[in-house]
Amino acid sequence: MFGVAAVISMTSIGEGARREAAEQIKLLGTNNIRVKRLELTGEMREEAERRVSRGLTYDDVLVIHNRLPGLVGVAPLKFLDEEVRLGSRPGVAAVVGTSPEHQDVTNFHVGHGRFLTPFDVRDSKRVCVLGSELKQELFGYVDPLGTTLTIGQGWCRVVGVMEPKRIREGRATVIKLRNINRDLYIPITTALRRFPRTGEPEGIDEIAIRIADPSQLSATARAIRRILGPQHRDVEDYEVMVPEELLAQAQRTQRIFNIVMGSIAGLSLLVGGIGIMNIMLANVSERTREIGIRRAIGAAKRDVLTQFLIETVLICLAGGTIGTVLGFAMAEGITLYAGWATGFSLGSVVLALGTAASVGLLFGLFPARHAAELPPVQALRFE
Repeated sequence: MFGVAAVISMTSIGEGARREAAEQIKLLGTNNIRVKRLELTGEMREEAERRVSRGLTYDDVLVIHNRLPGLVGVAPLKFLDEEVRLGSRPGVAAVVGTSPEHQDVTNFHVGHGRFLTPFDVRDSKRVCVLGSELKQELFGYVDPLGTTLTIGQGWCRVVGVMEPKRIREGRATVIKLRNINRDLYIPITTALRRFPRTGEPEGIDEIAIRIADPSQLSATARAIRRILGPQHRDVEDYEVMVPEELLAQAQRTQRIFNIVMGSIAGLSLLVGGIGIMNIMLANVSERTREIGIRRAIGAAKRDVLTQFLIETVLICLAGGTIGTVLGFAMAEGITLYAGWATGFSLGSVVLALGTAASVGLLFGLFPARHAAELPPVQALRFE
């Protein structure tokens, strides 16, 4: 029972992780590459200052755009730690400075109004586009277009609302994603000029890049590293990330987890099988006279063997059914407690019940053969 429960919970967690990883990779974009700023400390930071590397900047975006003309789009991302308010009402938001290419790069489009334009970026305009959840929190069902919001000590005028995007948030997601439905987008130049960081006024946090041919992801990532190397004086204060590589890393971690869980499930099944074998041996001992009567009236050894094997398999299937229900309950409990994604499939049920039946056949064979080999005369004398 517990072995089957372990098998069910393991396959449910594995299936959930597989589905979630595929979903998150789809959200990141299968044709996308991300370049992220790295926070340097200690000697690495001193080395960066000595080589005069400014970290990831808007200039890097322009250089990549000019040096790799075949890209679908290149979008900068600068995250601002600023409070967003509608009058006196605060909203939970991530203020993001970006460019018009953000829509094409992320495949995340405006649902109402418009997105940022090249003129907004050129003139550092005080305009913004809201995520769907942020709009709902601040405005409810009221049309927000044309309304002025407060961002920190500044302000912006709402010109659009993004379409809703399904984002799963949890403590144990395969790939960490922020809830983009709570983003507030402003022109990248507005973010740089009106909300500059102390010490790095041109600094950005991330560059999102989309290419036309997904087969060129790795080659493009290498080209980006070659371009950024001289830009940063060979200081590795950035990280080039390919979603497919993140997925491969997540799958490697998941395989290790599956091996551990599989070992636990196998041990549980072994212990359960030994228990079943001992129970059936005791059962054969108690039913020795019954076996003798059956043999005396014409039952063959094969008939006795089949009878006890069927009984063993039925017992294991009953335990397997209970274990299946318990395994599903364990998977749901893991989802509620740890925030892990789980997925259920008919294949996991078939695997669990098939495993239970196999354990019954394997560990029931010895007691069944023992019963079949009992001499009829000796069995009839048993009291």
